[in-house]
Amino acid sequence: MQQRPQTVTDIVELSVSAWFYRNRTIAGFDNPARSLYVSIREIVENSLDACEDAGVVPAIEVTLRRVGGSELSDRLTQGPQTFCLTVHDNGTGIPRTAIPKLIGKMLAGTKFTLRQTRGTFGLGGSLALLYGQVTTQRPVEIVTGLKGDPFNTRLVMRLDIETNTPIILEETQIPKDPSSHGTSITFYLEGDWLRSKRKIVEYFAQTSIIVPYASIIFTSPDGTRFEYPRVIDSMPRRPREMKPHPRGIDVETLKNMIANTRSKSIAAFMTSSFQRVGKSTATNFLRAAGIDSTRDPHSLSDKELLKMMQVLASFSGFISPSSESLSPAGVDLLGAGIGRLEPEFTAVTQRAPNVHEGHPFVVETAVAFGGALQPGLRLYRFANRIPLLYDEGSDVSTRVIRELNLRNYGLQQTDPLAFLVHICSTRVPYKTVGKEYIGDVDVVRREIQLGLQWCLRKIGEDVRRHHRVQRRQKRENKLQRYYTFMAHVLSDATGREITTRHLFGE
Repeated sequence: MQQRPQTVTDIVELSVSAWFYRNRTIAGFDNPARSLYVSIREIVENSLDACEDAGVVPAIEVTLRRVGGSELSDRLTQGPQTFCLTVHDNGTGIPRTAIPKLIGKMLAGTKFTLRQTRGTFGLGGSLALLYGQVTTQRPVEIVTGLKGDPFNTRLVMRLDIETNTPIILEETQIPKDPSSHGTSITFYLEGDWLRSKRKIVEYFAQTSIIVPYASIIFTSPDGTRFEYPRVIDSMPRRPREMKPHPRGIDVETLKNMIANTRSKSIAAFMTSSFQRVGKSTATNFLRAAGIDSTRDPHSLSDKELLKMMQVLASFSGFISPSSESLSPAGVDLLGAGIGRLEPEFTAVTQRAPNVHEGHPFVVETAVAFGGALQPGLRLYRFANRIPLLYDEGSDVSTRVIRELNLRNYGLQQTDPLAFLVHICSTRVPYKTVGKEYIGDVDVVRREIQLGLQWCLRKIGEDVRRHHRVQRRQKRENKLQRYYTFMAHVLSDATGREITTRHLFGE
């Protein structure tokens, strides 16, 4: 049967939320088990960001409750169940007017800036709420309050998937202590706890390593309470929002920047719109691009803009981007975090800032040895203080570790070793929207390799020193046994009684 050709009337226009929901698998919502894990991760990350942005030491409480049924029924049905997820934080809270757009509208948020944040695309939390609504047909409840306010605001909302707008169903005011503040989000979703349990528990354990200044409590559907008290009170410095670097933009971005500038000359546009571009640098660049520095930027043609972009890519006079937009964990904080593993030896280092595609990044590495660690190699991967638990085999860190020759450091594959790699950047080179592994970028690979090699040299020195002490102690023990044996032989031969003075020279 011949198909009817499509006409103009068959064209369908999707909203942002409708498109992302229909393509939610690219963000990790591809099955009930992984969707449950991703939903928890996205909401917790938003809470941690809210606390850190406000300079508040985070205290996060997460409760995942099974709605109907039991663990036994889960095992019998072997399928997805309905859960109620509540995440409470002690951040500054959300102003009433901002709640609907911030919580219930996709691609609306505070993370579209040139500074380091956990979120990248502005859709993870909203997509988690949307997933919960579609799979359970239940609304979202938000309770939030600002410091100094006598009331918490409670909103019950639905997300309109077709228009990407929130619909407020209920609104109430709840009395509270004016000194308290924070936000609580509760929603229902479909998930598979039995299949996702290990990943979810591991997520909280690894989060406690990379944010040891946070207090985290997770109550599972089984009733098990996982507590991770903070082990350090200091927090990383807050990143500063920065202007874009000339190497980090494309033609469309450049055109948009020029359309919105108030500068009267292209030279003034360069110095006011980009970071670390002074008058001398702007003059030299425009000379190389063949553009008069006094020209009105709005008068540039598309051909001139394209030529300008070509020179931007090859001009060597730009200073590297500032790392003030980054917030690396720091050696002390990482040391406190990896100390949760209770190793015998640790080595932590922070590499100097580097640049990838016009965006600064910092790599931090740590290696732990012995103690409570199990034999064999273990890798902990983090990006912008997010644990990466899936697709480990594809990550650049895994490939670097495979190429390390541990024997060069007096170590071997069966030793109890834990590797930690943390990369922070304004644009982490993820390979998927789900933010699960980092691509094999040459400059990133090199920084990870150098960081791990430094840590391994330090660990190798500590282990060799430890082995020398053990060998010396072993020799001393052998001599002590020999002296004791000879003392008994001489005692038998002479008939004299052995005393402590004879054995230890006292």
